[in-house]
Amino acid sequence: MSTPPPHRRILIAGPTTALVRAAGAAGFRVWSLCDARRCPPEELTALSERVLVADFGDEAALKEALDTAAAVGLHVNPPGTVRLLADHEAVRRLVHDNQLCPPEAAEDAAGDRYRVDTLSVHGMHHTVGITAETPWGLLHPAPLAGDTAATLRSVVTSLLDLAGYQYGPAHTEVVLTPDGPVTTGCAAVVAEEPVPWLVRVASGRELVADAFEVLAGQDVAPVRALRFAASVTLPEIRPDDVRALPYVRQVVRSDGERGGQVVLEAESPEHAAELASRMKRLFV
Repeated sequence: MSTPPPHRRILIAGPTTALVRAAGAAGFRVWSLCDARRCPPEELTALSERVLVADFGDEAALKEALDTAAAVGLHVNPPGTVRLLADHEAVRRLVHDNQLCPPEAAEDAAGDRYRVDTLSVHGMHHTVGITAETPWGLLHPAPLAGDTAATLRSVVTSLLDLAGYQYGPAHTEVVLTPDGPVTTGCAAVVAEEPVPWLVRVASGRELVADAFEVLAGQDVAPVRALRFAASVTLPEIRPDDVRALPYVRQVVRSDGERGGQVVLEAESPEHAAELASRMKRLFV
């Protein structure tokens, strides 16, 4: 592999080994910013050009690490932002104190649940996709009326603005209750599988690759879904049998687990629900 130019060097806060490996394969030099409270794996250290370690709960320590990265031209988020988004309770307080949720909102509030993925460049937050949680699994893109989609985008971008988030991916979970939207979680990360596969099937876009471009300071092209994608959780998966079905696009399993997520391609939300029901009849 040829040596990447300097502008292809990126900083990833709280990285996983898989993400750093994928970034390197895409031609990026990775600086990994790791939480001192969690020792980075040896493989992650070997894959990174440099590893910075700081306590994510210590703003002064974070500032020192981020200043080091900024000094060589890397785009970084303010240290207070990294600390805040790593603290679930701090995110909840920020949402509540700034009236981004109903006054008596609870995390277990009843309502439709959504996962909103964004990519930020220079403080501009681009919505990559909105995924719906359904009784049978996940559906992407979420079938939303225009005003509902606007409400979700607004509450998420307002949160990221208040947090001071400037660069990179974010994954936010929101419940739409009768009294208004309730943010139940936000993390400065690329969404975990199967969401990237849902985006890939529905729009042909690579969520991780887009995140790398953002972290390198590049603009993000709008994402257009061409079809629907769904994921169904099965307690046990026979990969050969599942992949033989014409509408199955991917099987996502953790190492050593018998079950996992099956990603399906569908023509409509109704078609997705029908296929999910069919999968459960066949394999559960």
